[in-house]
Amino acid sequence: MKPFRNVIFCPTGFNDEEISKSISRKILKLGGCYSKDLTRQVNVLVIGKSKETNKYRFAVRHRHDIVFIDLGAIDVLYERWLAGDDIIGEQSGVVDPVTCALNTLRARYSAGPLDNFYIFIGRVDSFSKDRLEEICHTLKCYKCNSSHFVKDCKSRNDHKTVVFVTDSLQGARVEAAIEQQIPIVHYKWILDCQRRNAALEFDPYYLLPKIPENLTFDEIGLESCNCWENLSKPTLEIGHTTTGAATSSNLFQKFKVEGDRIWEKAMSKSDSNRVLNQGAAKLSPPPEVQGNDPNGDVSIFQGVTFNISHRFSQQQADILKRVIEQNEGVLQAESEYLVIPSDCPLDLLENDEISNRTLVTEFFIERCLNYKFLIKPPDSWSKPFLRNRNVTLIPSRTLLHDNDQPLQVAITGFHGVELLHLTKILKIIEPMGIKFVEYLNKKTDLLLINLPALPSIPRDHPLWNNQYRDLFTAQLEHGNNSSNQILRNSLKRKIQFVKQEHSIPVVTPAFLIDLLSRTSNSNSTRQTVCLNNISWCIICPRGSKESFGIELVLGKDSKDESRSTKASRKRTNSSSIGPTGRRTRTADKGNGDTIDLPAQHALLPT
Repeated sequence: MKPFRNVIFCPTGFNDEEISKSISRKILKLGGCYSKDLTRQVNVLVIGKSKETNKYRFAVRHRHDIVFIDLGAIDVLYERWLAGDDIIGEQSGVVDPVTCALNTLRARYSAGPLDNFYIFIGRVDSFSKDRLEEICHTLKCYKCNSSHFVKDCKSRNDHKTVVFVTDSLQGARVEAAIEQQIPIVHYKWILDCQRRNAALEFDPYYLLPKIPENLTFDEIGLESCNCWENLSKPTLEIGHTTTGAATSSNLFQKFKVEGDRIWEKAMSKSDSNRVLNQGAAKLSPPPEVQGNDPNGDVSIFQGVTFNISHRFSQQQADILKRVIEQNEGVLQAESEYLVIPSDCPLDLLENDEISNRTLVTEFFIERCLNYKFLIKPPDSWSKPFLRNRNVTLIPSRTLLHDNDQPLQVAITGFHGVELLHLTKILKIIEPMGIKFVEYLNKKTDLLLINLPALPSIPRDHPLWNNQYRDLFTAQLEHGNNSSNQILRNSLKRKIQFVKQEHSIPVVTPAFLIDLLSRTSNSNSTRQTVCLNNISWCIICPRGSKESFGIELVLGKDSKDESRSTKASRKRTNSSSIGPTGRRTRTADKGNGDTIDLPAQHALLPT
């Protein structure tokens, strides 16, 4: 079910018709209803550039049940929904989905009540000025100054509402504020804005030369709102901003706790439950179904010999040793497997380190523990993927949708150990010129997709039959390929987004592994890998082979090339973007031969 089904949103303060249409489309896709009129049925008021509207004033005064959010929150919610996040979550004791949705919006996405206010705090005798300043910042004020009054602050901040807060009309700062025609209000205005979780009008809080003697503190500003009785308890303080960077959970950390469990389970016989945390990857969550090893009682590494590289920290090496030995593996100098850190470049290894042994990273140990059997021979996830750090990746200009950014890559269809390993790889190679982004949007340049999540692609297709097919073997034979409904919905929405709104290449992680295999110093200093290769390409916009190339620059040339590329991007006209036609191009067949197909005949169903 869509997260905001039966939730009614109403706009206010929008002065751009295109933005209004964009927001309404996203609300409808999220399952909500969009009403331009503020009716009794409206649940959420979406604030545009200004709160100085009749709708906002009326809702603040009369509608305690309405949630106030800004338009940035809609963008964040939509991107999180596209990414497959459960943006509502379960709430104890709450059954009604509309109530759950409103609780989430109120607690996490409320618009900052004072986000457009520049607040000066003057003399306050009966309340802590530090506490008032803290509340102002909690309510997301633009600025708050309690130490001095800034001359000409109003003219310098003509797009902000400047207000002076005090409980006395005495003093030079008050006189200066009056001279600049800045409102002087009682500090209770701040407290009531916090309680109402909205910006209240100044009028009931203006300080007057003569205040009636019988006016109590509670009566100050009482008429600013007609629904105080419904707000007897203060609303939740806003602890979340609606910018994408703050609300979106970092995918590199999203599964940290669950990923640690597999190490802890493997080390349950030990006194220490620490995990590899310096250079080595975190472990993945256990698979959703048990492995199908018929000899489940047999230890995974029984009789297998390992040597742990000295390039691990002592703590990491100790943990690996305990895990291997507890699964009846044998540690010895002359061994079948040498385990090296996943972020250690192969070009740094000495010849005597790698002779006559199978090289694996800690990913191999993790994958064997996850799938509960020895993966032999090691798959492409388990083998060292990093050859050389001194590499710069230079995408074709037509690939980039933001010339100020490196190649921006999103992912879909991954879960469990593959998700953690892929994000680890992307993080390690980020300095080369690939930026992992959690959300798929119109600035994304490339989408990585998990092949087993696409049952529509036949098994005799070249995507399943190439040197990187072992990336998917363990998932097919020993894992749970169906994933869960949220991930399936996310994958479907992302594919629709690429096909209908943002035409970019969609490839499997085989592309990354092949790209990294070419980064050894023994190779040519310049190579090009094309995205539209049939071994990994699922969808590709129409265009020449060169339009989807990524050049690898190795060695001493890479830094100079990186600087010149950045300078060139700045000179490039912003209109130089990738092809966005609705026709879809199948993958490059070996030597650059291509076949153009209509979008509906692409590999993935529309």
